[in-house]
Amino acid sequence: MPRTRNALALTLLASVAVLAAGATRSRAFQVDNAGTINVGVRAYSDVRVHTQEYQCIRPDGTGYNGATFPCSPAGHLQQNRYFLEVKWEHDLLKYVKDWLPGDTQVFSYNLTYRGEYEGIYDFGPSEYRNGQESLREIENAMAQGGVSAATIQRTAGPLSLANRQKLRTISVDRNRLFQAFLDYEVGPFFARFGRQNLAWGETDVFRLLDNINPIDNSFGGFFIDLDERRVPLDMLRASYQIGTLGYAEQAFLEGYVADDNSVSYIPGSAPGTAFYPPLGPPSGILGRTQKDNPVSLNNVRGGGRLVFNLADFTFSFAHYYTIFDVPAVRFRAPQFNGQDKGNPFIVPGVTQLVADQYGPHVQVTGGSATTALPSIQSVVRSEIAFFRDEPLFRFATASAFPKKGLTDPGFVKLVTQVLTGQYDTVSRKDTFNMSLGWDMNQNIRFLNPMQSFFITTQFFYKHIFDKDPLQAFPVPDAKRDVQRVIPLQGDQFLQTLNISTTYNHALPFTNTTVQITPSYSMFYDWVGALLFQPGVRITRDPWRFILDYTIIDSGVFRGTQVGLLRDRDNVRVQLEYVL
Repeated sequence: MPRTRNALALTLLASVAVLAAGATRSRAFQVDNAGTINVGVRAYSDVRVHTQEYQCIRPDGTGYNGATFPCSPAGHLQQNRYFLEVKWEHDLLKYVKDWLPGDTQVFSYNLTYRGEYEGIYDFGPSEYRNGQESLREIENAMAQGGVSAATIQRTAGPLSLANRQKLRTISVDRNRLFQAFLDYEVGPFFARFGRQNLAWGETDVFRLLDNINPIDNSFGGFFIDLDERRVPLDMLRASYQIGTLGYAEQAFLEGYVADDNSVSYIPGSAPGTAFYPPLGPPSGILGRTQKDNPVSLNNVRGGGRLVFNLADFTFSFAHYYTIFDVPAVRFRAPQFNGQDKGNPFIVPGVTQLVADQYGPHVQVTGGSATTALPSIQSVVRSEIAFFRDEPLFRFATASAFPKKGLTDPGFVKLVTQVLTGQYDTVSRKDTFNMSLGWDMNQNIRFLNPMQSFFITTQFFYKHIFDKDPLQAFPVPDAKRDVQRVIPLQGDQFLQTLNISTTYNHALPFTNTTVQITPSYSMFYDWVGALLFQPGVRITRDPWRFILDYTIIDSGVFRGTQVGLLRDRDNVRVQLEYVL
């Protein structure tokens, strides 16, 4: 392992050990006697192991293109992630209150450091640790794509090296000042300025109104908790407590403005990571570029919402401008002596199409309603969101062009139109999105006589207005034809379910009691994709031990986010420390 990797790993582990030695039962550590400085720590190390072989082009040339890269057999290490987050909160009010209005309640700042390290590229299985197997996969993918043997010999090595360098740059370790903001509250007015996260809406896991901050899947993938993947933005956020507004009570207005070019797909995942989308090896046949929006007044994100209680309901109404996580993808002809010159992933004699990824602004308008049903110990949550001009991809699907490859004249004509600029693979569509959630506590005494079971389920629906017949995911349809893409359903239905309960258990021969929380989670996409995850969490403050098993069954590729992860079954073991 290189010295820098060793140093970071040892630093993380040493930090955990030192902090654990001084751990208390509290959730934060007070640095000064006055209690104005509090430090919180979260640190963990996890291990994930494949329980299913990746579907891919194997180094010997067998298998098929358009699927997972690199090949990794069942039983191989999929992830060895080290994570450290330190939060510093400093209340400055006592030092500056003489210069502030008399009814000032809050004047403080918050700094959050985050360090991450992924070990599989240094000491994991060979398909992640070095690029030799990956190079063979790239060569075989180029051969399947019709690239000549001489061109493969000349270009595959440099292409593989460039990709390997990108992978190690963005997927091995990161150290960031993650959040940094100042809080100020006076009377009914509150403001937060700086790098921060802001979540609206009532949904979990999948987002409707909660599309303000980008989500980063590049460092750990979809299996990392949503809140951990949220990317802070430089923003000004403010709220004003109105109080009573007609029949409404506890009303407040909240708004934000963010001038930040952070997007979910930059830096994104490099081919060769364990959680890269099923796009096949980086053969250079389809080149890719990524573009963010420059920081300027024309690219500002922002909006507002009104929240209030009416009768037994909490309502919110929101409108804002944002950039979605899934970028617009525009196919075009390569320009080897123009804008693509010098791009190592766009190769003369190899690249046939270029996919430009960019993030146009989208308007989100919607609302939520939440109410409690005390008689059955339940909470009902609902949310709707109208997305105006959502960027959606469109290209050739197997159903629209049934003859394989270049034997379909319609497909050849479509590609020609793309190369000549007559066909735009980006379409801006309005979409309607809805969720309905139900949370309840249910006593099941014969299973747990002391604690209730918490059951939460959500139903998601999405409708695309004026759907193009060629609307699709920009992902090869590897089961049918790698030159076709996976069709996108005009009406999408998804159900989630989570069940958990807690047992207090005294460890034998000790005075130590731990909390044992078994759980079961499930996502079901109505087109036929199923993800389910049984797990258990054992807690003894400040320690957490987590064990879970994720199984994904989608048969063939389907028009669903869950279905794209069909060969990522894994077992996770995680040891976590929270102060």
